[in-house]
Amino acid sequence: MTIESSFRRANHICNRYITKVEQAGLSVSVLYWGFMPDHFDNALHRHSFFEACYVVDGEGSYFEQNRQYALNKGTAFLSLPGEWHQIRSQTGLTLCYVAFELDEVPTDAYYAKSFRRLAELGQNVVPQADITPTGHLWQALIASFDLPGATLSLAVKQISASLLLSIADLHAPAPADSADTAEQPAETNTLFRQAKRYIDDNMNNELTLVTVSKHLHISSRHLTRLFQENLGQSFVHYIQERRVQHAAWILLNEQTPIKDIAIQCGFQSVHYFTRIFTRELGVSPAKFRRIQFAEGRSGQLHYPPKMS
Repeated sequence: MTIESSFRRANHICNRYITKVEQAGLSVSVLYWGFMPDHFDNALHRHSFFEACYVVDGEGSYFEQNRQYALNKGTAFLSLPGEWHQIRSQTGLTLCYVAFELDEVPTDAYYAKSFRRLAELGQNVVPQADITPTGHLWQALIASFDLPGATLSLAVKQISASLLLSIADLHAPAPADSADTAEQPAETNTLFRQAKRYIDDNMNNELTLVTVSKHLHISSRHLTRLFQENLGQSFVHYIQERRVQHAAWILLNEQTPIKDIAIQCGFQSVHYFTRIFTRELGVSPAKFRRIQFAEGRSGQLHYPPKMS
């Protein structure tokens, strides 16, 4: 299989299907991908976004900020937003590149800080990047399209997401004494994430501080602190909130009787369920369901509402 055909498939699939990378706390828009078997000179130009390139093979030069950098097999180079740059090669470069920008609003502070550091302190050229995670990920992405009939797979999407994150680490690594680990968002806290998953998976069971903390092999005090530090609310209030949210979803999407919904969502009785649901959403479960059929299908009702 020729590299031309692999690159042709990569260009088609990546530019059509991998235009956004999203995960907990992060959203990155991908403006375009490029897989070029023979890249020669281009004009001096600049972008308002990041463009990360990787030299699969060949030799050439990269110009940015009145400086010239040698390009060889395995070199990674990054064009920063607003910087004039140019690629030159007399013999041609086998080149891969991706243009992207951070979506600021849905992205949390931890990732935003990493991409700000990339924009401010990003190293333009990294030689021998083929031995780094970024180089390995580029090579894995290319290999995904080597077979005839290659299509978009889950692996390709995950490789693409990992590649974009690795670019920030490669070109602007965090200082050795960085306190970023302590500043990571709630979703990056493994114990907190495990606690939330356990709660969602066992919604119809009794969920107390003791049962959940035992499952995680931590103290009840530690579990209480996790919810207070990450959400600013108590463990008990979070449980009630999740039960109500789950119940509201069932009311909107299924015809399950209300007494059965109370059981599925872990409420002690239908009366207790009605009282908590009404307190949280300002309307009883039965009325909530009636409103859904009267107004929700027309788009007038939006759920779930923002809860604390």
